[in-house]
Amino acid sequence: MNKLKQAMWVLVEASNGNPLLSVGTVMLFYVMFNTLLAVVEKLIFGDRFEHLLDPIISLLFMAIAGYSVWWCAIFNRETRQRRS
Repeated sequence: MNKLKQAMWVLVEASNGNPLLSVGTVMLFYVMFNTLLAVVEKLIFGDRFEHLLDPIISLLFMAIAGYSVWWCAIFNRETRQRRS
């Protein structure tokens, strides 16, 4: 769990606490993950196919995007307290 928190903190620092940039970054990771998955499926099986993990992977990336927004709020609170 500590690795996930650290990854979210790095993502939030890179987006400078902006939730739109944070969600956009997670969306780009999702697009690239799906592209990589499609290429691997084509190379191994000869065709891309639908499987049961597609909705689970989509929900996982949505949860990560929501979690990154929550960490953006924590980051913005911390930076606001440091300025005061």
